[in-house]
Amino acid sequence: MSLRLMAQAMSIKVGNPLRKLVLIKLADNANDDGVCFPSYQYVADVCEISKASARTHIDVLIQMGFVSKTARKNKDGSSSNLYQLHLDKGMPADSTGMLGASIGMPADSTGGMLGASTITSHSINQSINHNTNLTVSNARAKKSDAMILLEQYGITDQLADDFVEHRKACKATITKTALDGFQREADKAGIPIQQAVAVSIERGWRGFKASWQWRDEQGDNKPRKSLDDKFKAPWNTAEGWAETL
Repeated sequence: MSLRLMAQAMSIKVGNPLRKLVLIKLADNANDDGVCFPSYQYVADVCEISKASARTHIDVLIQMGFVSKTARKNKDGSSSNLYQLHLDKGMPADSTGMLGASIGMPADSTGGMLGASTITSHSINQSINHNTNLTVSNARAKKSDAMILLEQYGITDQLADDFVEHRKACKATITKTALDGFQREADKAGIPIQQAVAVSIERGWRGFKASWQWRDEQGDNKPRKSLDDKFKAPWNTAEGWAETL
């Protein structure tokens, strides 16, 4: 890798942002003498373009004089291309006009030639940022339905991850109905749903009830019966008292 050649390539106008990216990649692979031998497929993969586009952009760079290509034979009998960079001798796009306009450009080459006045490092950054945004969008698309649902209730980050694992351990799914139940009981208890979820995780509860003694830190961490539940014993009825008396 030659940092000097990469910096020099960044300052050259070649008439197309993807072509400039290809030139920078060649400089990245080159030694200080400007020699490199990457394959078309390798350049295409790194620059996120097709192999045909990589070949076309390199051919145009050769026509512009920034690169020369020599076929060589490898020891195993295969052949490859050796590239020599001539960044000091090439003709920039603003001095050669619309070089490459007569060459059929592949569909992924941004639709033909851009004017020299629009080709700046900002154009390269826009292309890179666009690809980064696509990567982020794809990552969000892969987010599980459960995590998306939890976000709607304000349950995010580590709490969301812990709750997902907790529900798996309890063999319970995360559904809107279940979360509505958490929200309803949290409202009764006068606490946010996030706290109700945290309590259920800490105490190993499958759910959460406002009537449970969730504030009791000295308890055995099990749901407790409310007073109403306690007095629902079979004997605490009119019939039960009649039999007792």
